[in-house]
Amino acid sequence: MCARRMLCSHDFWYSPGDTVHFLARMALSLLLGFLPGLAPAADAAPLRFGVFPRWNAQIMVADFTPLAQALGKALERKVQIETDKDFASFMQRVYAREFDLIHVNQLQYLQAHDQAGYQVIAKLCETADCTIRAVIVARTDTAVHSVADLRGKTVAFGGRDAMVSHILARELLRQHGLPPTDYRAVFAKNPPNALFTVYNGAAAAAGVGSPVFERPEIKRRVDVNQLRILVESDPIPPLPIAVRGDLDSGLLKRLRAALLDLNRGSEGTALLTRLGATHLAAAEHADYARLARLVDTQTHAAP
Repeated sequence: MCARRMLCSHDFWYSPGDTVHFLARMALSLLLGFLPGLAPAADAAPLRFGVFPRWNAQIMVADFTPLAQALGKALERKVQIETDKDFASFMQRVYAREFDLIHVNQLQYLQAHDQAGYQVIAKLCETADCTIRAVIVARTDTAVHSVADLRGKTVAFGGRDAMVSHILARELLRQHGLPPTDYRAVFAKNPPNALFTVYNGAAAAAGVGSPVFERPEIKRRVDVNQLRILVESDPIPPLPIAVRGDLDSGLLKRLRAALLDLNRGSEGTALLTRLGATHLAAAEHADYARLARLVDTQTHAAP
């Protein structure tokens, strides 16, 4: 009977100890549901990792998926790789803040920071000194032996928004006495296509980033012995990884730690090698802010 029970609720009864246990579990459930960062990882939405289409979109997704899986394992939360067909389409999604973290070029990072509040946390290093350079290349079987020989000729760049293979390369030509008015610029879909343009004879030279020669698809299709480097730029910081400015601070710290932990162990080495990288390094906005001068020099505005 109800009079003999310690707590009545229809046909269920609880001893005082059960009641305390039940209330404690209810309180814990509410706490986990309302406090940021304490909800079970299995219930959290996937982190969306946007990678810009530096190479072919399918290649980018395939190459970065192992990185996403490693981060997901460390964070106990799914991380999904996304990209788009071209730079412009991808950046529209960045400006809409669709991605929790992004891997972009240097120009795109400055635009993402200014227009959507993204903050750099790491940089993907492709050389031991963690820098990247622009190079101007031409075929060895042509009469182009110096930058001066490009006057009046066609030069291919890796897209208008390509920081290294357009903006830095264009500045490099200007520094060597060739302003944009003295040659015809054409823009490929991405840096590898700019290299294919000069290799196939459709341009006298191309501006590309130094790592492009290490790409597997380049090695399969290009005999680099038939190309010469005319000039090389001073180094700038490599491609960054940035996060949304409103990302939970605890998650941000764990994400940065997970990225840098990839420098340890054979698994991390293997996935970095697949990306053409040697290691990851911590980064700050100041590392990239100085590059805004190059953008201003080119009178290049964000779309």
